[in-house]
Amino acid sequence: MQNKIKVLNIVSTIDDGGLEMLVYRIYRTLDREKYDLYICSLIVPPDKFITQGFKKICTDWLFLNFKNKNVGLFDFITNVNLTFKLARYLSKNKFDIVHSHDFFPAFITRVAVLLSRLFFYKPKRLFITYHNIYYWLKPFHHFINKFLSYITDKIICVTKSVKDYALKKEKIKENKFVVIYNGLNSSEFFPDKNLRMSERSILGYSENDFVLCNVGVYSVRKGQIYLLKAFKNLLLTHANLKLTLVGSIRTHEIDIYEEMVNFVKENKLEDKVIFLNTTKKINEIYNMLDLFVMCSVTEGFGLAAYEAMLAEKLCVFSDIAPFRELIKDGVNGFIFENKNPESLTKVLEYVISNVKSLDFVKKYGREFVKSKLSESEMVSHYNSLYDII
Repeated sequence: MQNKIKVLNIVSTIDDGGLEMLVYRIYRTLDREKYDLYICSLIVPPDKFITQGFKKICTDWLFLNFKNKNVGLFDFITNVNLTFKLARYLSKNKFDIVHSHDFFPAFITRVAVLLSRLFFYKPKRLFITYHNIYYWLKPFHHFINKFLSYITDKIICVTKSVKDYALKKEKIKENKFVVIYNGLNSSEFFPDKNLRMSERSILGYSENDFVLCNVGVYSVRKGQIYLLKAFKNLLLTHANLKLTLVGSIRTHEIDIYEEMVNFVKENKLEDKVIFLNTTKKINEIYNMLDLFVMCSVTEGFGLAAYEAMLAEKLCVFSDIAPFRELIKDGVNGFIFENKNPESLTKVLEYVISNVKSLDFVKKYGREFVKSKLSESEMVSHYNSLYDII
């Protein structure tokens, strides 16, 4: 009997971000008769629905306790010990595929793989994925990525824009890169009028309310404060507007969440703005809304917006490179100038005022995602990478 291919994905934490959802969707779709799946979180994750999902899918999971913020001497020593623990875990389980993500997890993973190769066991393939345009990384970080690329089989980028940025900053050989767009399942996200009414009833919205929405971690990178400012402007001419912000709070960016809450209080918008925690039943949220706003300052892909497009919702995007790569203004979405509340106000005003004549954008948006960003095509690409037998 042929042995299964043992795959380990290593992430910073298992939470409700797009990165973790992407790995989960890949894992739940891979053939369990062919692959033996494992997950490692460098930080002990919260016990949310996605953590439980991974536990059901994976043969085993490893939760460590690394520290990546304000690292002191004791934390550094702890991180070194945990890196050796990870190396021993790689050796003990003799993984065929080791796959990590972003900068910090990919750095720790590749150091652990080096240690495993030197003292224990050599995994057959090592992959990392870039999920963002990492404008905040320093030249030293890019040098580390370039150095560690020599032991990396492939660097996966979630858009061509991410690849182009990495090529420019890290000057790694282009044949190391492969672009695999994130994929979505059109049977998981779909338009449903019954869901629209039931969710509106739960949230206290009427059918006459025009609901704007953003789904994403409360972070400076997601740009929700610009949406709040634009929303305030729009209320001067559209009294029936509501805004729903769906996301989770990260402890290292709690000040960003507090800034948004304070903005709502200072401008007396409490009856207009709702903050919700992330939920497994996200398709209900997409069906409830009228307009989705992807106001990110930086992204690699922007998964939530394409989920909303599958639910046939109008979507407005900031003009950052990954969105300009996939969105044609006025065809499958609308574009505003990044970090500019006045530009966002203008675009939102146009869409709200002309919403009845924009059904063709909704329809085309769903067809675009189904044809260009399908989950089956994404998993096919990962099958090609992972299939080493």
